[in-house]
Amino acid sequence: MLSPGPRRVRVSPVTYVAAVVTVLAWAPFLTQPLTADEAGFLMLGREWGHGTSLYGNYWVDRPPVLLWLYRLGAHLMPVTTPAGGLTAPGVRLLGVMAAGAAVVLAGVLAAAVASRLQIERPGWTIVGAPVLAGALLTTPLFGMPETNGEVLAVPFVLLGLWAAVRALEAPTGRRTLAWAAGAGAAGMTAMLIKQSLADALVFGLVLALLSPQRRRLLAGLAGGAISVLAGALASAAALGTTPAGLWDAVVVFRIHASAVISTSASSSTPQRMSHVAQAFVTSGAALVLVATVVPVLRRVLRPTPERALPAAAMALVAWELVGVAAGGSYWMHYLTGLVPGLVLLVALARPAGRARHLLAACLAVTALSTTIAWTQLALSAPTVSADAQVETYLRAHAAPGDGVVVAFGHPNIVAGSGLQSPYPQLWSLPVRVRDPHLTAFTQVLSGPDAPRWVVVAGNGVASWGLDATRAQQYLDQHYTDQVRYGGLHVWEHR
Repeated sequence: MLSPGPRRVRVSPVTYVAAVVTVLAWAPFLTQPLTADEAGFLMLGREWGHGTSLYGNYWVDRPPVLLWLYRLGAHLMPVTTPAGGLTAPGVRLLGVMAAGAAVVLAGVLAAAVASRLQIERPGWTIVGAPVLAGALLTTPLFGMPETNGEVLAVPFVLLGLWAAVRALEAPTGRRTLAWAAGAGAAGMTAMLIKQSLADALVFGLVLALLSPQRRRLLAGLAGGAISVLAGALASAAALGTTPAGLWDAVVVFRIHASAVISTSASSSTPQRMSHVAQAFVTSGAALVLVATVVPVLRRVLRPTPERALPAAAMALVAWELVGVAAGGSYWMHYLTGLVPGLVLLVALARPAGRARHLLAACLAVTALSTTIAWTQLALSAPTVSADAQVETYLRAHAAPGDGVVVAFGHPNIVAGSGLQSPYPQLWSLPVRVRDPHLTAFTQVLSGPDAPRWVVVAGNGVASWGLDATRAQQYLDQHYTDQVRYGGLHVWEHR
């Protein structure tokens, strides 16, 4: 008589309830104006084709799958430009779908972990993980409701983690190879959305190195990752974006940007870092991390065959924490990158007695924090930003064929105005790294395609990390400051 195989743990129904709540929490913000990054990525995605720069006529330090997703979002629902700013419900819908899918995958991952470790009472594991995912993906402290690279990549990270866990328990060599390839493919897809989110690949690599099936797992992981990468590079090349250009944008640029930020950044950078740290604590995520790291670390230190999984989880969390700390600019949505690691720690903690009560209290704090932050955001009175006022002014006063350059950042103004920018740098950090003396900027203003409009944040183009002397002189001589909205000045060519 054959002995029964390992008991499979089913996904908890709480997972689907948490996913529905997550979707409902995002829904009220579908028609709100896009943030600067959202509007910029939307414009690049829609206009991506052969041009003079990395993505058509514009440049940004992001991998191609992110822009493909924004391109998809533009086709899902109409894009409008009301007086309050550019809106694209299809883009926000992508964020809703990604957040909901991530919660479901958190529950699926927790069930796979419970099955792998044969946890006798898996109720805590399969309930806590999706509840935590739902809470963190709906808190404004983590950037919700912005559809950013992190929230779009998290489902692929969780998918990769789940596939890697399933690869460990696959009954045959071929199935092990297939699951590992799936983990590699999902992990590479996440990296092609947000280049720092190599979470699933880091997790899979450590898991493979500590597994008796090392070679097969490594081969599958590499094969899946390389296949997706090759397909993405080929598709991007068909639109004029070369592999060399992508390498420069997503790898080389980040190295140079870190050096520029560390030597030249203004006081706002450490202030934002402080805000990110406060959000990490206030959201309850820091409490969950502290409550789960110790029991998982204890399992790593035990010389048992099952320590590969907790060891890989610790490597994953370390990678995510470094990713947030080394991000440089320190925006709230960086914290979304911690969700997969925290979910995995909750699934592996297996608390008992007082430890279970402690972790339950941490999750309750997280849920309460999310509720308060979400309610404050939902009840806040809508305002028309200075950016939206500038967009409206340009749409009212610009003629067909006019160009606009924003100094520096605010890509939403270019997108919302309906005009084109002859200057390829729509974000501020690439200007500081790639054009610190504003040579290319000045050439654009003095060239045959000089824009009629220049939008300046403040009284001039001088800013940290820039030598703006020559550019400011040319602006003063050939442009006139016409109108001001908040801190934004609109200059017109004389």
